[in-house]
Amino acid sequence: MEPTITGQEAALAQTMGTGILIFALALMVFYIITLWRIFTKAGQPGWAVLIPIYSAIVYLKIIGRSGAWLLVYLFLGMLYGVGAYLAVTGNAAAGGLLVIVGLIGILVISIIDTHRLSKSFGQGAGFTVGLVLINIVFYALLAFGDYKYVGPNGDGPAQDSNPEVLHS
Repeated sequence: MEPTITGQEAALAQTMGTGILIFALALMVFYIITLWRIFTKAGQPGWAVLIPIYSAIVYLKIIGRSGAWLLVYLFLGMLYGVGAYLAVTGNAAAGGLLVIVGLIGILVISIIDTHRLSKSFGQGAGFTVGLVLINIVFYALLAFGDYKYVGPNGDGPAQDSNPEVLHS
C-alpha cells in the first residue's frame, strides 16, 4: 500500500517551502546589499555585485589579485565537476580523487582570498576566522562598520583607487 499525503500535510509542506524560499531570497538580498557596500568602500562600483563574472573580477581586484585567478577557480570547479561525473558513471576512485582535489583547492584558495579581503580592510587573522565561520555577521560588520579600505591585500592604495574612499 502506497503512503498518501493528506490535504493538511500538503498545505504544511507548501507553507514550509514558501517560508524557506522567502528566507533564501531575503538572505540573497542581504548579501547583495552587504557586498555592494563592501565594493563601494573599496572604491569599486557597487552595481558590479549584480553581474556574476564581473563581480568576481572586481572582488579579485579589491583583494589585490589578477583577474586571471578566476581561471584557477574555474579549473578547480571543473576538476570537481569532472570528478562528480566520473564517480556517477562508474569510475568512483578517479572521480572521488578529482572531487576531493577540486574541493580542497577551492577551500584553500577561498580562505586565502578571504584573508586578503580582511587585510584589505586593515584586519588580521582573527577577523578572517570570523569571515569564514560566521560570515553573515562579519561581512555585515565589514560593510556597515567603521572599517576602511586600506588597499589591496592591505598594501596601501592601488594606483587606480579613489583616494577619497581610502582616506575618508
